[in-house]
Amino acid sequence: MTDAAPGVPASTAVRLIPVFEAKPGFEDELARLLSDLQTASRLDDGCLEYSVFNDAEAPGTFLLYEKWTSSTALDVHNEQQHVKDFLVSAEQVMARDLRVYRPGPTS
Repeated sequence: MTDAAPGVPASTAVRLIPVFEAKPGFEDELARLLSDLQTASRLDDGCLEYSVFNDAEAPGTFLLYEKWTSSTALDVHNEQQHVKDFLVSAEQVMARDLRVYRPGPTS
């Protein structure tokens, strides 16, 4: 994971907030899968930030905050084997399909 992106305009950075909800009884397993994904993804080229959070008001709900240098870097990340493996494993412990938010500037 790169701490800063010299020369990368803020407008080209891509941000995502995927939201995951665990099936009852599978909260710890989903947390472990997300932690493993975080560790591997932080090493991917173009990763500026990749952090997992739990929702303090909704147990079993987890959010990722991802920031990539470009949509190309995100596309390459999504094709990595660690991402594919995570999606297969997570599908078994998730209560519903993940939601992905793409925050951007309001002006």
